[in-house]
Amino acid sequence: MITNRSKIFCLGAVLCGLAGNVVSAADTDIVVSPARRQEALEQAKKLLAIRTIAPVTVDPFHSEKFSEMVASLNHVPNTSAPTTAAVVTAPRSQRDILQAIAASLKPTGNFVLGGQQTLVFGQKRVKAGGFLTEYTLEIAAIERTSFTLRLNREEFTRPIK
Repeated sequence: MITNRSKIFCLGAVLCGLAGNVVSAADTDIVVSPARRQEALEQAKKLLAIRTIAPVTVDPFHSEKFSEMVASLNHVPNTSAPTTAAVVTAPRSQRDILQAIAASLKPTGNFVLGGQQTLVFGQKRVKAGGFLTEYTLEIAAIERTSFTLRLNREEFTRPIK
């Protein structure tokens, strides 16, 4: 077992060995010439100099076709409506929110487990009465070809594709 005392002894031995090397190097009168010192200083200045980095013109995370597609989506065709007008949207109802969430859900399958229909979302399995934690959304019912979602008091039935 390694104790603190043995660690201190090992550290002391290493330090003594290093001190002996320093003393023996000092005895040999190795002094670097001024020309070599200046050379080392110039090299250090080059390594420590501030370099300007050119900005990346190509997005490393997306292909050029993706960037072109995004640019084409942002293109606003000439219309008679002013482009500076703010878009005002009415507050969405619970049903609108539920329909939007339901459209984005993509269950990967369903099966019967213990007599209960179960929906599969990747690794997650949800039975009727279970909740999807991403949305605090309840799976109210599951049928063979559809499932019903509940958000607060609003329900929406969606087919399983």
